[in-house]
Amino acid sequence: MSLIVFGLNHKSAPIAIREKLAHLNEMTVPEVDGYSLEVVPLCTCNRVELYYSGPEKDARASFIELLARKNLKYDTLKEYFYEFKEKDCVQHLFNVASGLDSMILGENQILHQIKNSYKEAVSKNLVNKQLHSLFQKTLEVGKKVRSLTEISGNHVSIASTAVDLAKNLFGPLNTSKALILGAGEMASLVAVHLHENGVEKMFFINRTESKAADLAKRFGGIALSYDYLDDLLADCDIVISSTSSAEAIISKSMMEKAINKRKERAIFAIDIAVPRDIEPECREIENVFLYDVDDLKNVVNDSFSHRRTEAKKAEGIIYNEVNEFMDFIRELLVVPHIKKLKERAKLQCTNELEKFFTKHPELTPELREACEKYSRQMAAKWLHEQITNLKEHGSSNSLNLDNLSLNLDLNPVKVSRYLKHSPMYFAAKQFKGTGTE
Repeated sequence: MSLIVFGLNHKSAPIAIREKLAHLNEMTVPEVDGYSLEVVPLCTCNRVELYYSGPEKDARASFIELLARKNLKYDTLKEYFYEFKEKDCVQHLFNVASGLDSMILGENQILHQIKNSYKEAVSKNLVNKQLHSLFQKTLEVGKKVRSLTEISGNHVSIASTAVDLAKNLFGPLNTSKALILGAGEMASLVAVHLHENGVEKMFFINRTESKAADLAKRFGGIALSYDYLDDLLADCDIVISSTSSAEAIISKSMMEKAINKRKERAIFAIDIAVPRDIEPECREIENVFLYDVDDLKNVVNDSFSHRRTEAKKAEGIIYNEVNEFMDFIRELLVVPHIKKLKERAKLQCTNELEKFFTKHPELTPELREACEKYSRQMAAKWLHEQITNLKEHGSSNSLNLDNLSLNLDLNPVKVSRYLKHSPMYFAAKQFKGTGTE
C-alpha cells in the first residue's frame, strides 16, 4: 500500500495552466473503488491535487486517465506537476493544511477546503482506512499548528489583499461602488472586507439569484441579475469576480464599452476565479487595473515577516507529527501479519504437543500440564522475537512485509527445534529413566 499525491499549485504552474484543470474534483476519478485504490481530490483556486492510497502504478494510471477525460495529456503538462510519495506525501499535506504552502502564508481557508474535500470523497465512497487516517490526522495537525503558533496572526487573506489593493488605488472606499460576481465563500469574504472598509454601495450578481439576494440582505446591498451586468460595469469602481463559470463572463469588448461610459474614471478589477471570469486582455485597456490570483502574491504586505518567523515553529511541529503518523501507519501495516503469525504459532504449538503426547502416552496428567505450560512459554518467547523482528523490518520497508512474514512462518521443524530445548523433553527423559512404562 502506497501514499502518493499528484498535483500542481500557484508555485509550479501559472493560472493559464491551472484553469485547465478547474473542476477536476467534480469528475469521476477512474479505477478508484475506495478499497484497493482510494483517492481524495483537493481543488482550490491555487491548487489541484489528488491524494491516492494504493498501488503506485494504479494511482498513476488513474490520474493520467482522469486528465485524458478532460482532453489533457499528462506528458504535455508534466513539467507543471509535482508528485510526493509516502512520508513526503504526508509532509506535503500537513504543510498545505497548516497554510505553509499557501499563497497567503498561514491563511485559514485551506483547512476548511481540505475538510470539505475529505467529506465529499467519503460521501462518494472513495476513502478507506488509510486515507481516513491521513486526513483525520491532517485536520488535527492544521488546528494544532494554528493553536500553538501565530502563523495566522495579523489577519491576511486573498480577500483582504484584494481590498487593500483597491484602497491603494482609490484611497478611502466610502464613496466607491462595488460589484461582486459570485456568492460563494470567497465572495462573502470580499464583501466583509469591503463593508469593513466603508463601502456602502454593493451590488451582487450570481447565477442563483437567491444566493445573491442573501448576500445583499446581509451587507445592505442590491441583488440583480446578469441582465444588468453591462450597466453595473460602467457604474461601479470596484469589480470583484469569484464565480465557478467555465468561461469568461466579462470580455474585453464589454470592459471597453464600460470604460468609455465612465469618461476616464478607473475600474479596479480583481479576478479571483479559476478559470478566470475576466478576459486577461482587459489589461490592455487604459484605466482598467486588472489583477488575478497570481498577481496577489506580489502585493502581500509587511505583516508576513512575523508569519515567516511563526512558520519555523510550525515546521518543527509538522516534522514531529509526520514521524508519529508514519510510525502509526507502519504499525497499521504490520498488525495483520502479526495476527497471522500468532495464529500460526498457536496452531503449530498445539499440533506439536499432540504429537509429543501421542509419542509419550506414559506421561502423567501433572507432567502433561507442565509440558503444555513450558512449551507455550517457550513458543511465546520465540514469537516475541519474531514480532519484534517483523516490526523492525516493517518500519524500514513496509513493501517487504509479505515476504518477511512468510520467511518467519512457523513450521513443525522450527517448533520442534525450540521444543527440544524445553523442560518437557527433559521431563520425558527423566520419566523414562525411572524404568516405569
